[in-house]
Amino acid sequence: MTDNGLAPKLYGYAEVEGIPTAYVMEYLALSIWQTLYQLSKHNKKLNKPTANQLRGALQEIIAALDEKKYVHSDLRSNNIMI
Repeated sequence: MTDNGLAPKLYGYAEVEGIPTAYVMEYLALSIWQTLYQLSKHNKKLNKPTANQLRGALQEIIAALDEKKYVHSDLRSNNIMI
């Protein structure tokens, strides 16, 4: 997913039995990025072109996940960065 710019780069991970896996990913500066939840909370009513653009981008991401047979059951507005 990182090769098409749809996710931050994954630099590595560590697995230790009995604890959650730790992931080291590309840093997303919060001054530039915000969650979809934050965007919708602060902009109660997005203008139609912006809402359509977001909807289209999310559909593209879901299609890419489906194509690679990735599970995407955790796609929620609080873990999607805009």
